[in-house]
Amino acid sequence: MDIFVLFLISLIVYLLPVTDDYLGVQSTNGLKGFLALGIVFHHLSQWVTTGEEFSNFGYMGTYIVSVFFFLSGYGLYVQNERKENYLDNFLVKRLSRILAPFIVISSIYLIYRSINGQALTTSFFMNLFKKGSTIIYNGWFVDIIILMYVFFYISFKIFSNRTVAILVNTLLIGGYIILAIKLGYSFWWYNSSLPFILGLLWAKHKKYIDEILNKYYFIILVCITSLLFISHQYSFVLKKLHLVDSYSYGFAANLDNIIFTLFSILIVRKIDFSNKYLLFLGKISFELYMIHGLVMSIFGKYFVTSRLNDVIFTILVLIVSISLAWLINLIIKKISIKTTY
Repeated sequence: MDIFVLFLISLIVYLLPVTDDYLGVQSTNGLKGFLALGIVFHHLSQWVTTGEEFSNFGYMGTYIVSVFFFLSGYGLYVQNERKENYLDNFLVKRLSRILAPFIVISSIYLIYRSINGQALTTSFFMNLFKKGSTIIYNGWFVDIIILMYVFFYISFKIFSNRTVAILVNTLLIGGYIILAIKLGYSFWWYNSSLPFILGLLWAKHKKYIDEILNKYYFIILVCITSLLFISHQYSFVLKKLHLVDSYSYGFAANLDNIIFTLFSILIVRKIDFSNKYLLFLGKISFELYMIHGLVMSIFGKYFVTSRLNDVIFTILVLIVSISLAWLINLIIKKISIKTTY
């Protein structure tokens, strides 16, 4: 990550006008669409080997997911404050929006895995918990966002004091991180979890935060940009300090992701993401996140990597993934409407 490029981005962003409602529903929905595309490109970078077009997306996955977690925490807090009895039947009403596409797409993956000769034994399903395996390719994010929702519900349902609820939520996520490390889960299962708490804190103190940003935006932007360059090198720093244990790496990675999320929100404050194309992708972002890994796996069998094939492969993955995500979203919505009557 080049410090000069970061400062150039910061300067350009600083010169842009502030958007009216940078974390409003429209803007964040568009941002989710933009982030979903980023995740697709991140995973494409693991398949496309010619050229350097996707190389920078190789390390961006954890950063992108961090912003997703931030938006989730922020959105849950805001809705809980605005809607009376928001937590009543929360696990049924709110989680159903995640679980419905999750179950449908998981079923598609199970059929695909079975057709390809994978034995869906008891040990396969047990390893989903014991070893951090997933039915959906690259689908760990879905499991964790469901867990985050449950943690939010427990924290804010039991404790009416918002500060205490956020503290309890932090402890629950911290406990999950420790458990994930002890179980030997892969690094990405827990290295971007804490930005969810940043989202809660930002929502709680948004008015005060905005007042500070209005006064000291440039100074804060420069400081966060500098910190991001430093935090991105956390692996090098930890080795120099002889802190090579999983807990140190887990904490440092979460800190790096928090700093990147702060940097991203400072940029989001100046850019309106609510155009019709990003809003469309935002509506299907969850389905797109889950289905694109399957599309890559299918097409990846037929394309030997070359400059031409990589271009065709990328275009096909984007078109088919977006189409399938839209179709699945449409079907689930129609089923949901019928079941409510």
